[in-house]
Amino acid sequence: MDILLIKSHRYISGYVPGSNLGMNILMQLLIRKGYDARMFQGYAKEAVNYVKTVMNTEEPPKIIGFYCDFDNVHWVKTFAQKVKNDYPEVILLAGGPQTVGMDARFLKETGIAAACIGEGEETVPELMEYFIRRKGSLEAIRGIVFMDASAHLVATPPRTSPETLDEIPWPDITLTSDYKHYGLLPILTGRGCPFGCTFCYEGANAKRVRRHSIPSLMKEIRENFKRNPAIHYINFLDDTFTLDHKRVQLICDEIKEIRKDYDFVWFASAHISIIDKHRTMARSLADAGLKKIFFGLESGSDTVLKSYNKKITRKMAVEVIDHCVESGIHAVSGNIILGGPHETRETIQESEDLIMELLHRAPGQFETAYFSFLPFPQTPITLHPEKFGMHIYEDLIDCCNEDIPLSGTEALDFIELTSIRLQTNNRLQNEMRKIYRDGRIPEKVILEAYRLGHRYGVFTRWNEYVYKHLPIDDAYWKMRASGDFLLGSEMGSQCEAAMPHRTFEMWLHTDVSSDMPRIDDKQLDPVDYTLLTLCSGKLSKKEIIQQAKTKMDPGDQLGDFHQQAEASMDKMEKNKWILFKRP
Repeated sequence: MDILLIKSHRYISGYVPGSNLGMNILMQLLIRKGYDARMFQGYAKEAVNYVKTVMNTEEPPKIIGFYCDFDNVHWVKTFAQKVKNDYPEVILLAGGPQTVGMDARFLKETGIAAACIGEGEETVPELMEYFIRRKGSLEAIRGIVFMDASAHLVATPPRTSPETLDEIPWPDITLTSDYKHYGLLPILTGRGCPFGCTFCYEGANAKRVRRHSIPSLMKEIRENFKRNPAIHYINFLDDTFTLDHKRVQLICDEIKEIRKDYDFVWFASAHISIIDKHRTMARSLADAGLKKIFFGLESGSDTVLKSYNKKITRKMAVEVIDHCVESGIHAVSGNIILGGPHETRETIQESEDLIMELLHRAPGQFETAYFSFLPFPQTPITLHPEKFGMHIYEDLIDCCNEDIPLSGTEALDFIELTSIRLQTNNRLQNEMRKIYRDGRIPEKVILEAYRLGHRYGVFTRWNEYVYKHLPIDDAYWKMRASGDFLLGSEMGSQCEAAMPHRTFEMWLHTDVSSDMPRIDDKQLDPVDYTLLTLCSGKLSKKEIIQQAKTKMDPGDQLGDFHQQAEASMDKMEKNKWILFKRP
């Protein structure tokens, strides 16, 4: 094997290793040039074991290339050191966004021979020419850093990124194991971002926006459906998918045509200012099947937003999110960063006030989470944090899994930001649960969330933070969303013949330790309990009431038993304990 490309991360709760599209493209390009190239993606232990396995084969890799982003830079350092120690003959390379921050110390400590800076479609083949075919020199390869013979760091001139993306192969997700069990298609329709946010690597280092042509894009989508008809969810990964409103409209028109042949929905990220300027776009996105949209909110403080160079305001964010929901987009997601420029308890309160307002304006549809600031390399904030009233905890970066603050401000230090993040996320989740308990979320919104999750794999934090923590409610909504179970009021003339089903296992959720059985905080009287035990989906409603009467009131001593039973079943349905199935 000539080269093994690896993307691996330490285990973080909630993180699922996803396919690296750039690595996928590189592998295809290298294979076309006659190299034996393979790739592996997975958790740290899996990657270590895989390397051990391939190094003991008859043709072990001559080169191992590590994909390096902020989430795994600390692990790449440890992994590279271990590989170099165990297999000193192997040449190590690195690529990915974090390489722009690699210095002489990092290369010395890891034994990495060269790191590719920026897009690698032209750089990596030239590195292969040098290391495998012994042609050329490192000094002549643009867009890399390496250590010369005198142990000095050499950074070659930057390489101009490819202008025509259609000449680059699309990723082939059949080459990876990531999506074999998921109906998900990741698509990157363009590269670069013009916005220049002060915290963002993409905006700070790849301003030129380049795109695939729409015919090429649509051909790729259709080819993927032909290869895998089980695809149900397209994830457009572009940071600037909505940048050109005319292009977005053309894409929406084409996607609507494809959806006539295939059953799928899709996701995209957008910039608040673009939707604000082009208000027809949200409706076009919704009509074309976009079910979830993401906005980088970052903060609810206009002062902080200005320091981020976001080019949006708090008021604009509220209006645009309202507009997206009104336009028919089911789910709107947006993140909040804690510990950014000039952050204080007051600016954080502004962010929390914004989030609480949005939760109540779009209950069950707007979702968010609070994240710590991450100092991506070569961004304005990381290069000059003092200009933003910040300092970076450089000594903590190597042990960060995105779960601790890596910045402090003049008003808030590490301990305070750690505590604030925990508290704000707890308050967020508690408020979401209260909104649900108070009945603020329309039934159609909940049912659509379950339908989209079950049918298409659309993730929602309302399910993660609220519904799944209420097992009976969770089962109830799943049953209703399936379309197989109905409310009693929906049965019409078939009501008496319909078969009531419990939404839960009685032995698991019924407390019979006292005189009166209880389910959660609700007490069951004898009629409730008797009827509920009979609602197993095997008897009609009429048969259940008849059997319960025979058991409890054979001598007609309880008055109008049928009326009591009807009231009891109405109560059980209201409590989400039963649903009905047609006979």
